[in-house]
Amino acid sequence: MHTRTLFAGLIAAAMALAGLTAGAATASAADTTGTEPAGTETITLNAASSGAVKGHTYRIVQVAGYEHQTYDEDGNLTSLSVVTEPGDVLTGATQALSDTLGDAGAWNTGDYKDNPMGYIASKSELFSSSTDAPWGGNLRTFLSKLAANSDFQKAAGTTFTADTEPYTITGLAAGLYVITDVTAADAYGDAGKAEQRHTNSIPMLVATKSDGKAFKESATPLGEIVVKSQSTTIDKVIVKDGKDYTGTEEKVGDRVTFRLTSTVPVTTGYSNDRNHPYVFTLTDTMSKGLGDPKVESVVIGGKTLAAAADGAEASAEQYLLTTESNVRYTADDTESKATRLTFDLSEAVYAAGQNVTSPKAGDEIVVTYTALLNKDAIHADADNGFAGNPNKVTLSYSHDPATNETHEVPGPEVKVYTFDFGFTKVKADGETSLDGAKFTISKDGAYLRFDKGTGLWSTTSSEYKFAGNGGRFDFAGLGEGTYRIDETDVPTGYLTNMKASFTVTITATDKDDKGNLKSGKYTVSVTQGALGLVSASDNGTASPTVRVKNITSITQLPMTGAAGTTLFTVLAVLVIGAGLAIAIKVRHARKRLG
Repeated sequence: MHTRTLFAGLIAAAMALAGLTAGAATASAADTTGTEPAGTETITLNAASSGAVKGHTYRIVQVAGYEHQTYDEDGNLTSLSVVTEPGDVLTGATQALSDTLGDAGAWNTGDYKDNPMGYIASKSELFSSSTDAPWGGNLRTFLSKLAANSDFQKAAGTTFTADTEPYTITGLAAGLYVITDVTAADAYGDAGKAEQRHTNSIPMLVATKSDGKAFKESATPLGEIVVKSQSTTIDKVIVKDGKDYTGTEEKVGDRVTFRLTSTVPVTTGYSNDRNHPYVFTLTDTMSKGLGDPKVESVVIGGKTLAAAADGAEASAEQYLLTTESNVRYTADDTESKATRLTFDLSEAVYAAGQNVTSPKAGDEIVVTYTALLNKDAIHADADNGFAGNPNKVTLSYSHDPATNETHEVPGPEVKVYTFDFGFTKVKADGETSLDGAKFTISKDGAYLRFDKGTGLWSTTSSEYKFAGNGGRFDFAGLGEGTYRIDETDVPTGYLTNMKASFTVTITATDKDDKGNLKSGKYTVSVTQGALGLVSASDNGTASPTVRVKNITSITQLPMTGAAGTTLFTVLAVLVIGAGLAIAIKVRHARKRLG
C-alpha cells in the first residue's frame, strides 16, 4: 500500500514547484476507513502575479486515484494509497519514470508493478524538492518528460480557459492531476495585440483532498496551487548624462548610448538540445540614421558575458552577436538602410534560469551598446513632422515548455532628434547675398568641425573656418544648446575690423516632465552682437530668416541701440587717434625749430 508518504514527499515537491512551501503531514493511527465519492473535489489555481492565470488555457488530466483512505475521529485524513490511471496515462507515466531514473524500468516490480505514480508517491527520498533547487530534481524531470510523452498527450483530459483569477476547477474525482498550460503564444495581450506578457507555466502536479478532507497538520492545502507563469518583458532606454530617456537630441557625429533590460526566466521544464533548443534573443533594429554599433557590455545577474567568436556556438558564459546591414526598419521601408543587432543569450539565460545562486532566475539582464548618429540621420523640421531617428527592440523567447515554441514581445521604440540652423551673408543693404566671408562655430569653448566626406560633426581645440556657399551658411544636424558664431574673414573690399559675432540658442520644446523629447519640435533664438550686423525675422521659431551684414564704411553701422553706442565708440577712438597724430606732428615741428 502506497500511503501518506505521498503527502510527505510528492506533494511537498509538487507544491514547491509551484512556489508553495509544503511540509510532511503527521497523522495519528488510522481510525476510520472511507470511500471516496466521485466528482466532488476541486482544484484552485492561484496567481503569483496578475495575469498569470486569467486568460490562460489549461489541459487537466487525472494521473492517479486514491484508495484505502483512512480518517481519524475528527475526520482528518490519515493515510491513503495512490493508484495510477490505466491506458495512455499508465503507458506515458511508465516511460517517463523509466527515462527519469535511467533504469529501463527496474522500478516496475512488486508492489509498484504498473503503478509509476504509486512508486513516486512512496519514494520521497527520490522525488522531494529542496530549498536549494525548488524547481529541480527528479519530480520536475518526470513531469516534463510526462507532458512531452506522445502517449500521455493522447490521454483523456479536459481543456478550459480561466476567465477569473484565481480560478477553481470543480467536479473532480479525488486523486492526482497534471495540469498543463497550453495557451497559444498570441492568445491574449494588451488590446488584443499579440504582446504575450506571460510564459506558459511549467506542468503542475496537484493533489485533491479526499472526501473534502486533508491531513490535520499539513502545511500545504490540498487542491490548491500557485501558478508562477512569468511576465517576460523587454525595455529600452537612451542613457545620457547618467539619466534614462526615451527621446533625446544629439548632433550628427555623436555616439548615443542604448541600454536593453530584461529578466532571466525560470527555465526548468524546458529542453535545450539540437532538436529542441531553448531560445532567448534580443533583436535591436536601428533606423538609417544610426549605425556603427559598439557593444559595451552584456551582463546577467551582475556577471559579464564574453562575446563568442563569429560562427561559433556560445557557451553559458558567452553571448553571440549577429550584425546585419541594409535591412528594412519597417515592412514599408524602401531604402533598406537599417542595421539589425541580434544578441543571442540563449545558453546563458537557460543556465541561469535553472540556478538558485547568481546568476539565477529573476536576475536582471542588461545589454549596453553605443551607435553613431550618422550622415543619413533624419533632421527634424516641419516638412517631416519634426521626426526623429527611431530605434526598436524585440524579445524572442521560448514560451511553452512543452514545445519550446518561441514568441516575440515588442519592446519600446526610442528616438534621437537633431536640428538645423543657417543664415545668409549679405551686403549692407541687408538683401544682396555676399560671398567670400568665413565663420567659426563653437559651443562650450570648443570649436566645431564638419567633415564633408563623412558628413559628421566633431569638436576641435583649433579654429575651423566655414566658407559658405554663395553667401549661405548651413549648420545642419546640431543638438540643443547655445552656439557662438564668429566671423573670421570678410569679403574683399569690406572693413576687416567690422566682423559679426552673435549667439544662436537651439531649444527642444516638446518634452515631458522627465525631459524626454516627444517630438523634434524646436526653436532657434538669435542674440545680436555688439555691432548690430545681424537681423532675424521670425526669431524664436524653428526656421528664422537670419541675415548677417558686411560693411564698407562705419557709417553703414546701425545708429540705434547697442550698435549705435558701438559706432560712437569707434568714432571716438578714431578721433582720439587723429588727435594723437596731430600732437606728435606738432612735437616733431617744435624740435626742428629749436
